[in-house]
Amino acid sequence: MLVYTILLLLPFLIFGGWRWIAKGARGHKEIMSDAPVLVLLLLGILLLGGGLYFLASKEQTGIGGVYHPAVIKDGKIIPGHFEQPSQPLN
Repeated sequence: MLVYTILLLLPFLIFGGWRWIAKGARGHKEIMSDAPVLVLLLLGILLLGGGLYFLASKEQTGIGGVYHPAVIKDGKIIPGHFEQPSQPLN
């Protein structure tokens, strides 16, 4: 969840950092006063969507897999995983 929040706020953080460097520490109250909020929000949403797409495509399992949930065996946690069936499903 923290990664998604950072991706959404990243354009605001970059803009604020750029303005802070450009104006110096003296103008810290006016850093975000005239920020293009809609543009920054749309960029954040695009970054968030790209991050979600990347993470979803990284976790593909294929069609027909069987999910085995996480179990505790001999005091160790075996994470949940997908297994492909040995015979094709009809």
